[in-house]
Amino acid sequence: MMTKTIEKNRTKYLLPKFEAPWEIIRFGITTIILGATIVLFYFTLFVFVDWFYPGLLGYHSRGITVFLAAVLTLLLYQPLKDGVRSMIDNLFFRDTARLNEGVVVACRTLADTNDRARLKLYLAEDLPNLLQVDGIYLHHHALHSVLIRHAVTLPLQMGTRALGYLTIGPKLSGRSFSAEEREALGELQEQVSLVLSGIQLAEAREEAERVARLKSEFITNVSHQIRTPLNVVINSTGLVADGILGEIGQKEAQYLYRSVQGSEYLKKLLNDILDMTKLEIGQLSLQLETLDIHLILDDILPMVQDMLNDKPVELTFDIAANLPFIVADRLRFRQILLNLLSNAAKFTRQGSITLKIWQKRGWIFFSVIDTGIGIANENLSLIFEDFQQVSTKQPKEAQIERRRHLGTGLGMPITKALVELHAGRIWVESELEIGSRFNFAIPIKVKN
Repeated sequence: MMTKTIEKNRTKYLLPKFEAPWEIIRFGITTIILGATIVLFYFTLFVFVDWFYPGLLGYHSRGITVFLAAVLTLLLYQPLKDGVRSMIDNLFFRDTARLNEGVVVACRTLADTNDRARLKLYLAEDLPNLLQVDGIYLHHHALHSVLIRHAVTLPLQMGTRALGYLTIGPKLSGRSFSAEEREALGELQEQVSLVLSGIQLAEAREEAERVARLKSEFITNVSHQIRTPLNVVINSTGLVADGILGEIGQKEAQYLYRSVQGSEYLKKLLNDILDMTKLEIGQLSLQLETLDIHLILDDILPMVQDMLNDKPVELTFDIAANLPFIVADRLRFRQILLNLLSNAAKFTRQGSITLKIWQKRGWIFFSVIDTGIGIANENLSLIFEDFQQVSTKQPKEAQIERRRHLGTGLGMPITKALVELHAGRIWVESELEIGSRFNFAIPIKVKN
């Protein structure tokens, strides 16, 4: 690899590369005038050193004079070369001089461009005049340049991502682009690639946000449209199942109750989707008030107990005395606790579920501890991701387990988001076949 690089550098810098007769003429004129200028500067420096050197040191040495004049001339070689080349270009090759200057100005201007329309307008109208070329074209395929004589087509890319092509030319003078000019245009190529990449990323982000907004609006509208008739189904079926509209048989009532349960699950699913959609677009806001934790528990514990009626699972409490009131959204805080407790009830077949609450250093901590199936360490990071329901079983068994628990994978992500909306944090600890411990903490605040 190193050998190839050395050979490449030798090929590039050993001899000048000419692609047209005018480049040879320019090189010849530049070389002659540069040679004459160097000779003139050498003799001028020689005379200058020869004049002042004996006066400074008190003695004269022709060899030292020649050496100092030569050293000073070599130090001035590059500035002399650049100056002579600039003079020759401005006198005889104005298109080359304007192009080199124009590339510097163009790169500075493009650095402030962040709009596709402005970029195309600048490339089509302003930059051709600046570079003294017939036109500059931004396109997606390289075939465009084949139709233009003496034009240069440069691929635009950012890393490995292709962005298109930039065709420059031909020159208004009719001359082709020299190797030196192509190298200068490489700086313009890099700047346009950088600008175009930024514009494309911004457009992709805007398009993604637009699609996400349309999706959210669609889901919200459809969910609302479905929820209204669903409430009618639940209420009407419940009335019939309860015998309010007339007595029915036990078997018929059992099927009607199943219908109500399925409808209630569908309603919960719609509510979860609505909550997740609002959270994603930042439209879920909290109605904060001062709450007594014990009143919230009195409200939700009967529902949790109903889930455990047919299981050998004991629901226990470890609640510290003198807990302060909290500032929270009553509905959402109730939802957090209910989600965690119902999740523990789902996956605990026997043993116990413990709700522990205590305060420490300005925070109130909550833990829901169960003796359920537990979660593997490699799956803990998936718990709070959307539409994830972790299972330790094989795929077919996992599908059966999901159907049995009617899981959607939205409960924990919603819970995490609601805890964070309350300026809190949530985490989980678990061990397979031993159980899980879901913890969250919220700061103790005073409502303004």
